[in-house]
Amino acid sequence: MNLPLLLARRYAFQFRSRRNLTHLISGISMFVIAAVTAAILSAFNGIEGVVEELFGTLDGPAAVLPTEGSALPDSVAVWLAGQPEVGRIARVIEDDAVIRFGDEGAEVVTVLGLDTAMLAMTRLDAASRYADRQWSDPAAEVPGVALGLGVRNLLGVGVGAPGDHRAILTLSAPQRGKRLSRLREQAFVSRRVVATDVFSINADLDSRYVLVSLPTASDLFNRSGELSRVEWAPRDGMTLATAVQNLQARLAGSPYKIRTRAEKNQLITKTNRAEKWATFAILSFILIVAAFNVMASLTMLLLDKRGDIEVLQAMGLTGRRLERAFSLQGLMINAVG
Repeated sequence: MNLPLLLARRYAFQFRSRRNLTHLISGISMFVIAAVTAAILSAFNGIEGVVEELFGTLDGPAAVLPTEGSALPDSVAVWLAGQPEVGRIARVIEDDAVIRFGDEGAEVVTVLGLDTAMLAMTRLDAASRYADRQWSDPAAEVPGVALGLGVRNLLGVGVGAPGDHRAILTLSAPQRGKRLSRLREQAFVSRRVVATDVFSINADLDSRYVLVSLPTASDLFNRSGELSRVEWAPRDGMTLATAVQNLQARLAGSPYKIRTRAEKNQLITKTNRAEKWATFAILSFILIVAAFNVMASLTMLLLDKRGDIEVLQAMGLTGRRLERAFSLQGLMINAVG
């Protein structure tokens, strides 16, 4: 016969018929510990993922960009593609332009020209209404554009499903090397584009960005053979930190540098890290208080059962078997409570 289990069942059933303050305190303390532990794990696992989703959708894990100026030659992308640490690269052109819809007012936006490799490194498909990627087709007769939700609302543009009537927009950018004069139209390069998609990431990005194919951006900004940056991801089996360290050593002394996704969103990353540690400190304090409550309730339970312990010891139940009986009792109390 398993005597410790039999005694534990007796005390557990006695608890159900005669609840006292000690058992109530123990149950509340155990509930607090479980809730706080779950909150700590949720805070550490969830916040970082949300921040990365909100601010990292338009960026690869890392990027090579010029230390000065806003352009680097396409030869850098060719060099980067040949490095053993790099698994995938994507060419990017980013610059400001004016977007117009009909005769209505114009809006200043940031045009992001991406090649198809960039789509494999980001979550753009999840952020887009239509995942057909028609805006990224460089062979289209009229280039497509994916509008941020905020930009679409400001322009009052309707973006229909593939095959529906779609709005024709105009993108205008200053010609490089020319000064604005009274004949401002001659100082701008204008291209017609069709609204083929809309994306939503967060309010800030949605109100600033529009997406086009890399050839469209190159033509609009006259960036033949030039890029704004080269996004890249490490090859399978290599961590980003190791790949960045190796590439930075090779780029030492060159006019180029490496910037990670966390470094681009440095303020948000630091704020997120500080919030995580503050949350951890507060919840840890609550956990310590709850743990002391459990210890106090167990001590009260032991004092309450002192008479029973003396009787059981007199009957020969000592040592490990006595401890096991009260441990099982505690588990049953919390299970049935």
